[in-house]
Amino acid sequence: MKIVVLTGRYPSKNSPYSHMFVHTRNMEYIEKGHEVIVLVPSKDPSEYMIDGIKVISSNVFELVRYLDDADRVMIHLLLHRVDKNTDAGFLYDTILKERIPTLFFIHGVESQTIWNSRREDIKWLNPRTIARWLYRDCYLIKKMIKTLRQFNESGFPCKFVTPSRWMLEESIRHTGIDLTNKSLVIPNGIDTEHFLFESHWKNRHKLLSIRPLFYRGKYAVDLLIEAASKQSDLFEMSLYGRGDDEKLIGEIAQKTIKSLNFNLKPEFINQNDIPGIHSQHGIYLAVTRMDAQGVSMCEAMASGMPTISFDTCAIPEFIEHNNTGLLASSYNVNDFCSHINELVENRTLFENVATNARHAMEAIDVRKTTELELNEKI
Repeated sequence: MKIVVLTGRYPSKNSPYSHMFVHTRNMEYIEKGHEVIVLVPSKDPSEYMIDGIKVISSNVFELVRYLDDADRVMIHLLLHRVDKNTDAGFLYDTILKERIPTLFFIHGVESQTIWNSRREDIKWLNPRTIARWLYRDCYLIKKMIKTLRQFNESGFPCKFVTPSRWMLEESIRHTGIDLTNKSLVIPNGIDTEHFLFESHWKNRHKLLSIRPLFYRGKYAVDLLIEAASKQSDLFEMSLYGRGDDEKLIGEIAQKTIKSLNFNLKPEFINQNDIPGIHSQHGIYLAVTRMDAQGVSMCEAMASGMPTISFDTCAIPEFIEHNNTGLLASSYNVNDFCSHINELVENRTLFENVATNARHAMEAIDVRKTTELELNEKI
């Protein structure tokens, strides 16, 4: 089968982590014997190979010709733009006209308005956040709603894929479109052969979180720092990531965290290096205010790291409290901290949670999830 993958970004030499979860899927499609070509709308044309996959970046009028003999189209984070050369609308219109069978992956940005999902991201004294809100809610989402409606028509060969039931319900709530009859819930697959299970008990006082470095909002780094400030000097915490608030986070951590050793690691992590980082830590802190799944959380669970998160959004679909992880009541930092202490004081709980989490991640191994995607009748 010839699969054409349409995506807004893709890993390259200069940007090795762009939508890596899409590339992970594509490598599995190749492994299963399918032909894959990736198309990325761009003002700057380029063509390159990565892990046996051909990637073509160009304007949409050039890219459209690669749809001619596609057996199936996979769409990831392909958005409408004001610039006609990179606006996904032209590609969408072609797919609809040619009736190409499509799996339309919904990750969140395609359907969620800022106003109704994370209004706190709008800073009224920051023109950049206001402009982002107006562009997203007043332009992008309106365009995407029209597109989703067209793909949702009963006669068109399409299925919508969300990583969680919560994301499906959230998409329906924000767009007003009932996607239920054409929807599939397939989590982003975890490579459990890459993230090998091991016991982390000896490192139980070493806490880890991998988050984009934005202080507030969906990534909840502010809650992580608050949790760190409540720990004793028995603990050490490491935060890996990149983002606009790197300096702010460092300053706040220095002022508020007095006991434990807090290590801020402002860097992108190569996927090959993550298992090694896991091995140096004991407990994973999956702080979040909004997640459709939490891939870094699931990777830590696959590695055998007992994981703590909040009982919010899609997290309970991946963590069952006291079974595959621990869940604090939403955004309750004291509750979150008490779970850290539970784990370090109770080896039986620590080991049982780690083992059960590994089994849960094996159930959504990327080889199984991509098999579902490829075998789905459209």
